[in-house]
Amino acid sequence: MLAALERTLNAVTVPVTADLEGGYADTPQGVADTVRAALSLGAAGLNLEDATGQPDRPLLPADGQVDRLRAARAAADALGVPAYLNARTDTYLSGYGDTDADRLDETVRRGRAYLQAGADSVFVPGLTDPPTLRTLRDRLGGPLAVMYAPGGPDAHILLRAGASRVSTGPSLFLAALGHAATLSAQFRERGTLDTPGALPFGTVQGWFSRSPA
Repeated sequence: MLAALERTLNAVTVPVTADLEGGYADTPQGVADTVRAALSLGAAGLNLEDATGQPDRPLLPADGQVDRLRAARAAADALGVPAYLNARTDTYLSGYGDTDADRLDETVRRGRAYLQAGADSVFVPGLTDPPTLRTLRDRLGGPLAVMYAPGGPDAHILLRAGASRVSTGPSLFLAALGHAATLSAQFRERGTLDTPGALPFGTVQGWFSRSPA
């Protein structure tokens, strides 16, 4: 991931946020090490999540994630980098709790704790319902980030409902792969490629050959 991050940073001139997932470490110190490595390469922001990837225990204990966020913030401060720390909680993606109220309450509890630990915003992927978003923003008392879901409310609606940031997650990447798969099947079956909107080769080549400023 760090190698890919370095290539990205060398290719663009805009600020880059690094998705550090769970910090690639089991301890706060390990998370701090990962953060230092990413920021030393030039990252301007960081995503840290509380998901475990384990179906029987989908979320890290909130106090443990608080320790990891504090370590991340301390590492950034020690480097003198005003890194934007986006604390992701997977309460909605994991379907936490037995009711919608349980899920909202846990998101508020975790979000408040994460903000107090030094996060700049709380990222709640899986939440796209505008009324719930408004309630969460009001109860959270801090910036709220969400992820656009294809077929769901558009980014303008999410922002008006209280989101401070709307990201696309893997949607663009998956759409590109889906389009490539569709064209491949078309070429195999019909021998043709319908590519309206395709960019000129020279334009794309220029993207990858230009030197960073």
